[in-house]
Amino acid sequence: MAWKGIGYGILFFIDGLIFSIIPSYLIITHWKWLNSLTYQGQPIYTFSLFMLFLWIVSILLSIIYFVATARAIYQRKNEDLGISKGVKIFGAVSAALVIGFMIFWLFFNGSIAFFSWEAPPVKETLFQL
Repeated sequence: MAWKGIGYGILFFIDGLIFSIIPSYLIITHWKWLNSLTYQGQPIYTFSLFMLFLWIVSILLSIIYFVATARAIYQRKNEDLGISKGVKIFGAVSAALVIGFMIFWLFFNGSIAFFSWEAPPVKETLFQL
């Protein structure tokens, strides 16, 4: 049963990387654009703050998965890994979806999803409503 713990450890490590690297890259590359959004000449900082909140949530989620990685490897010889079923299922499904999307994007667009996305050009006013 040691392979079960090592397998979940690898899966959780991949999840930790997904939930830390991809949102961090996107928030860093799009931050200037997020802060340039305006509505009737006034900046929309609420959207930037909401994206910052989501980024912090994804960092917290990645910390949970890095801790789950250590726990799965440490307790690999136990029958019960001590990791809740929801964490296991969410980890497997989210990793499968993100990796599947990245393979789909690579197959159809010839570039790696998320890391090939560029921020739109910064204009004086993007939303003129």
